[in-house]
Amino acid sequence: MKPPLFRSSSVFWRVNREIACGLAGPRAVLMQIAHPLVAAGVADHSRYRNARFGRLYRTAMAAAAITFCSEDLALRAIQSIDRKHLKVHGVLRQAAGIFPAGTPYDANNPELKLWVLATITDSTLLVYDLFVKPLSIPEREEFYRDSLLLTKLFGIPESLVPPTYGDFQNYMKSMLSGDIIQVSNSAREIAHALFAPTLAGKALYAGSVVGIGLMPYRLKKEFGLPWSLRRERWLLRSAQIHRAVRRHMPSIFCASPVATFTELVSSFDRQFAALHR
Repeated sequence: MKPPLFRSSSVFWRVNREIACGLAGPRAVLMQIAHPLVAAGVADHSRYRNARFGRLYRTAMAAAAITFCSEDLALRAIQSIDRKHLKVHGVLRQAAGIFPAGTPYDANNPELKLWVLATITDSTLLVYDLFVKPLSIPEREEFYRDSLLLTKLFGIPESLVPPTYGDFQNYMKSMLSGDIIQVSNSAREIAHALFAPTLAGKALYAGSVVGIGLMPYRLKKEFGLPWSLRRERWLLRSAQIHRAVRRHMPSIFCASPVATFTELVSSFDRQFAALHR
């Protein structure tokens, strides 16, 4: 069995193994559907109204497999995602932002895939900085360099991908300040359906409130998701408390179970090999 795609000593592994980084998921998802073409794909091809938690579970497991499991399993997870995306294509039913009605969308469009991966990278780094500890610029640059492997594996042409972390920051600023990222009616309907005032909707909102709070203010407003200065203070205070507690917690209690299992197996393999030299 081949080793994982990423080294367990890398910044990429260290950051993604933190359970707290799961808080980045809702922010990333909402920012993804703030792209009208992504929102159209989700609206037309996803059972988001009836399978909120199932989709989240599958997404989390796929991400864990790609990051922490063997290369063989990681590649199978990526291939599975690409196969599912083959069915996700169509045209906009109504105008959305700068895109007129009838604009085609395709989940395997490399520009859309780049935006989806970019929101995950941006959200993960933001949550890690706030809830675990701030990363240095060299650490952020190393994290980003490792993340470029995913853009290759998902078939995104190198010409589209920001080559450095600085270029990535400029890409995010350009996307968020430009005309492309505009919350469409479809995106608002998805968000409001996910957080509907039912037991499941309220539970999902409670688990997503940090991610909602960390979204750019413009997007919160366009989604119609309420936020206040009081909630902002709560969020920053919660992050401060978590950072303080995390400093005194054994790492294993704050890590993804998949990452921990892989690390234990790897450690056992090394010890076994050393005994039989």
